[in-house]
Amino acid sequence: MFGTIVTVCMVIMAVCLLVVLGALILTKDELSRAVMADVVFYTMVVIFLVWTLTKQTMIGYEIPILAALVCGVIPTIAMARIISRGRR
Repeated sequence: MFGTIVTVCMVIMAVCLLVVLGALILTKDELSRAVMADVVFYTMVVIFLVWTLTKQTMIGYEIPILAALVCGVIPTIAMARIISRGRR
């Protein structure tokens, strides 16, 4: 039962990921693209994290922790550069 619920959740997240990817391709605004790129990355990390609930893995939680550390700094700097249009 738990495996079925996790599978349904992963399918829902995958559909949402595809919707965001479609919107990312169709939009012209740079700020919206930057935000949607972050949403795509976080969704992929969450899908991996939910997948590790049902599969036995040695590095199940190291990858999301590393992703959180890296994605806490780099997207913030990139978003600031996009909003300011490259001005310092």
